[in-house]
Amino acid sequence: MKRLLALLGLLATPALADTSLFARENIKGWIDLRAVSANGEKSWLDGNYGKLRYGDQSKLSLGEATLIWTPRFTDTLSAYVQVVHFPEWGHETGVNEAYLKWRPVPKSGLRVSARLGQMYPPVSLEHEGTGWTTTHTITPSAINAWVGEEVIVQGAELSLKQTFDDQQIGATIGVFRGNDTSGTLLAYRGWALHDLRSTTTAKLPLPVGKAGWSQTFRRQSPFTKPLKEVDDRQGYYLRLDWRPPVPVSLNVTYFNTHGNPTDFDTGQYGWATRFFNFGARYEVTETTEIMSQLMVGNTKWGRMRTDGVRAIDADYRSAYVMVSHRFDSGSRLSLRGEVFETEDYSAPSLDNNNETGHAVTLAWMKPVNAHLDLNTEVLHIDSDRPARVYQGLAPQQDQTQVQVMLKVKF
Repeated sequence: MKRLLALLGLLATPALADTSLFARENIKGWIDLRAVSANGEKSWLDGNYGKLRYGDQSKLSLGEATLIWTPRFTDTLSAYVQVVHFPEWGHETGVNEAYLKWRPVPKSGLRVSARLGQMYPPVSLEHEGTGWTTTHTITPSAINAWVGEEVIVQGAELSLKQTFDDQQIGATIGVFRGNDTSGTLLAYRGWALHDLRSTTTAKLPLPVGKAGWSQTFRRQSPFTKPLKEVDDRQGYYLRLDWRPPVPVSLNVTYFNTHGNPTDFDTGQYGWATRFFNFGARYEVTETTEIMSQLMVGNTKWGRMRTDGVRAIDADYRSAYVMVSHRFDSGSRLSLRGEVFETEDYSAPSLDNNNETGHAVTLAWMKPVNAHLDLNTEVLHIDSDRPARVYQGLAPQQDQTQVQVMLKVKF
């Protein structure tokens, strides 16, 4: 028994010594202030079909306020909690990600890690910054803007990475609950480009008009809750990574809500949503890289009709290519081009949810010092969505949005 207690003591001592809960290193955050000018239609955040965070306005604005707590319990067990505030959510402040992370010390070429809680699946190549933020542009691509709003989950994730002589392969598997409403925005609003991230209690507005939720979703609330559990079924995702012995990294992710498209609970319908995401990164030089993602998926809602199609049955596709160069000063210049579309198979003559569009983004990200970043971005988008006629608008709309962001970190 003494030998056993001694052994436990030896194991516990370094773990306790490594515990850090409220030290300065465990707490960080930022506030970002913006000067914004955008033309074109009003934003989707006002119940419209606008594709950008800002629309038809020029103003000084609070972009967001974020607080992150990263307690460390042992040398292998830590936690991550992020609380965010976006002015578009009114006075609400909510939890974005909150999870436990376990990462044992590797004893071979195999590395293991696990997460448990509320988190984003590993889909985005753009969100490499602290707090699931972008590092190349202010506004992420349409793909990852949608991930930020509708692909947040509550579950468990296990990742394995094996290093060989000159390459690495990896696999990640996740099982989750919630997220049963994922696909609602894609179907009824379409794609959008913005840097908002959902919270546990977020309510994202749906477009209003003669069709859309007001006609087809007779019991649907005028908003969607991304983390709503409707059918008590578990969703899942799987990602595979490969880093060959050249400056290229490749990955593929399959995501499936495994949702029941006929279930309903307190103003929210269940959706059956799935997608494949393909990602690639090529390091041209030590300072220049090219990255790209392609997402293809389908979302369904409602009972099956006699023709084998549900009330809503839509394919969605989007892809981007971004070239980015980092200067010796640490500044980064990035140019991204992308295309997106949705294809409605249900009843487009009655409620048309088809959409096509493209966008170009140019961004300059400049770290001034350890506590201050100055970022500038110009984004132009052109899209065609017939559903705009329900609001008395022309189907084709284009917008240009200019942002200057001052990010103060602490």
